[in-house]
Amino acid sequence: MTSLLHLKPLVVYSVLTAFLFAPLGCSYKPSYLTKSEKTPIAERWKVEGIDPSLLSPDETIAWGKMGSPQYIRFFRHLSSERERVYEWVYTDPVRLISFMDGKRVAYAVVDDNPSSLNEEQKKWLFWSGVATATTAGLGLLYYYYIGSK
Repeated sequence: MTSLLHLKPLVVYSVLTAFLFAPLGCSYKPSYLTKSEKTPIAERWKVEGIDPSLLSPDETIAWGKMGSPQYIRFFRHLSSERERVYEWVYTDPVRLISFMDGKRVAYAVVDDNPSSLNEEQKKWLFWSGVATATTAGLGLLYYYYIGSK
């Protein structure tokens, strides 16, 4: 029978590994980019290859008509839903095409903050953290001064 002492390091290492590798999945790079290069501008990629089978119908039409863009930039739509907006940038001549959830849009109000949380959700998360930390602090003070005696 395996004792709990042998499982404890396994659980600790599993949790640490999860925390260390979690940021690797936090990329907003579109799945249809097969080859790309990161640029100095945040959330912008220099396009070197696109897989046409992964494009939406609107993206396929734009790609067939104008070819591969030079750059693709990621934004969030400035709304409560915070949809993903990918902007295809053509440099010669300068043309910008925006796609929101794979559908071409003529105009989108965008936010360069890549967070999927809107302002209300951010405030709720902040105050939840404050309440949790306060409760934990009061619990530790109670244990230290009253409960340990």
